[in-house]
Amino acid sequence: MERSRGRVMFWKGIMARIFVLSWLVSILILGIFVIAIIPEQKRDLQEALSSKARGISSSLQGVTAGAALSEDYSSVVEQCLQVLGGDEAIDYLVVTKKDGLSVIVEKTGWRTERLDGFWQPSEHKTYAGIQMVPLFGHRAFHFATPFDYSAIQWGWIHVGLSLASYDVSVQRVYHRTGLIAVFCLALSLIVSVVYARWQVRPILSLQAVVGQVANGDLAARAAIHSGDEIESLARSFNTMADSLLQRNQILESVRFAAQQFLATPDLQAAIVEVLDKVGHAAQASRACVIQTASDPGGDTDSLLRCDWAVSGAGAGMNGADPQDHVWAGGLPDEWTRQLSHGEVICVRRPDQGNAGPAPACAPAQSSILIPIHAGSGWFGFLRFDDCGRERDWSEAERDSFRAVAGMCGASITRYRAQRALLEAKETLETRVTERTRELQDQVHAKELALAELAKAQQRMIEMSRLSGMAEIATGVLHNVGNVLNSVNVSTTIAIGKIREFRVDNLLTAIDMLQQHDDDMAAFLRHDPKGQRLIPYLAKLGKSLQEEREVALTELGRLEDHVGHIKTIVATQQNYAKVSGLIEGVCLAELVEDAFHIVQPSFERHGVRLERDFEDLPQFAADKHKILQILLNLLRNAKEAVKQSEHESRFIRVSIRRHGDDRVRIAVKDSGIGLAQENLTRIFAHGFTTKSDGHGFGLHSGALAAQQMSGSLWAESDGPGRGAVFILELPLDRGQERNVA
Repeated sequence: MERSRGRVMFWKGIMARIFVLSWLVSILILGIFVIAIIPEQKRDLQEALSSKARGISSSLQGVTAGAALSEDYSSVVEQCLQVLGGDEAIDYLVVTKKDGLSVIVEKTGWRTERLDGFWQPSEHKTYAGIQMVPLFGHRAFHFATPFDYSAIQWGWIHVGLSLASYDVSVQRVYHRTGLIAVFCLALSLIVSVVYARWQVRPILSLQAVVGQVANGDLAARAAIHSGDEIESLARSFNTMADSLLQRNQILESVRFAAQQFLATPDLQAAIVEVLDKVGHAAQASRACVIQTASDPGGDTDSLLRCDWAVSGAGAGMNGADPQDHVWAGGLPDEWTRQLSHGEVICVRRPDQGNAGPAPACAPAQSSILIPIHAGSGWFGFLRFDDCGRERDWSEAERDSFRAVAGMCGASITRYRAQRALLEAKETLETRVTERTRELQDQVHAKELALAELAKAQQRMIEMSRLSGMAEIATGVLHNVGNVLNSVNVSTTIAIGKIREFRVDNLLTAIDMLQQHDDDMAAFLRHDPKGQRLIPYLAKLGKSLQEEREVALTELGRLEDHVGHIKTIVATQQNYAKVSGLIEGVCLAELVEDAFHIVQPSFERHGVRLERDFEDLPQFAADKHKILQILLNLLRNAKEAVKQSEHESRFIRVSIRRHGDDRVRIAVKDSGIGLAQENLTRIFAHGFTTKSDGHGFGLHSGALAAQQMSGSLWAESDGPGRGAVFILELPLDRGQERNVA
């Protein structure tokens, strides 16, 4: 049911937007194609008519030249009648002298008449086009060419062609183009649906795996091979799930160690079983307990007490008598000092030094040494080796190893106390009562410590589980969800701009032209609407071009938001170690980008944005982290203003240089304000003043500011008086020069 609900949500969200956008793009391209191809087809048909009329006029020029000499037009009439009789497409032929005397030849007969105006153009050049012929009272393709004889402008030859076949051809063009357009629309609809489903399928798969992990199935993994950012997100999720699973296994091994040390009377056997459990959980190759002792010369010798090894890493003792197993050489002085002071040591390739194991064992690639304190003194240390690879031991592993070492030290102390008690009973019976009381006090104290330690370990297990779930759920879903809201805003604006294209006005103008096909020239010259039509079309084209540029700008911002998503996903792996892309940043432009993302929401709630920017040069910084912090501060400020009863609902963002090497961005609101005790608590993980908050946004913003060598803090005069959040970042001169 959850999976079905997720599919419905995605169909209403990302999938629907991808489908609508891709289909609208297809419709737009198809519309441009249709608008461009139909006039081109009509132009080709008119070119064919013009070529035919030019050939007819050329055939009449020879006969007309003879008539110009003899003043006998009978041969001209005879030739015109033959041409008319030989081609049904010819409507009329008119030969006009310069003085206006014209020979008019039609299919019904011929006549002479004096014509002027239309039949004697003012410019001495060839004319051709579809128009209404006044003499005959109907539309025709009229072709007029001047006739010169012996460099004398003698007159004009006019050829009129019927438009019957032309109109049929134009109708065919419209019909075929319409069929192709309908087919392409249907095909683009199918392709858009398939493309949208293909794009959303990896996200749905990842969502299902996240749900399984959230329900406690830590072995679930995302198998996505899309070759894009979703696959990178899936790999990061799998890595976090692996870390969480390993952490749980280690914590389970710590719980097992507490039970073994408390329940097993044989300390040697308990230590071996604990090393086996913890070593497998930490994916170590070998583990051992080393007892240290100082020789008469002051050097520290290491005596192997217990060890465990996986198959292939070297034979362990597995509980055999270890008294004579001594490491080759002593510990380095620096290691001795650190371990005696309770410090954990992590080393790589430790066997190349003096503290290496026996030659029969495989060399370690990475090792960790944890001190064991028994009572008030240093007993030795616990060592874990990885013989297969060099690795960094995680904080969870270090904390778990410390807990095991502490329990081991407590068990050794208890074992020593028990052995000392037996010795005291054998040697000094008179001191039994006093010594027994002392030992009992020690045992009781250690047992209390062990009980407290067990409780602490149980709390640590629960906190670790909650922390792991928070890392996955809040880290990925909150940050990616915030930027996806911005993507949704940019997509909505782009679609809105495309919908605002005034195509209806263009269609109205085209319909008006089609209504006046029979009297196009007269309509454009004399009708008031026709006279305004051409300038209107020019303005409409310019307006469509401007709206197209706005839509392209929004799509560019959408591309920036997708890049921001990629950076947010990368930061989920390790906030403290990941370094983002350092590039030249103009704070004014960055704040304007943030305004643009939140503008629709602010306008919807009647919140006024105010700017107070000081001119600053570009400087090198992580642009995406700054934008993430600004978006979170602006959204929090909007929520505070919404809850306020002030009539003035505003948010003011100011940019100021602070000193020579710092810059401050202040986000001030007229909202509900903050209590003094919450000015620092709001940056703690999990703390929130909102009923639907999660306490992660400001915490992650403070971490991001620290990673950029900056800081984030809040100021407020109290509840009901608004608040201001200040982000301070370094502005280094050297960085400015490098950016320039």
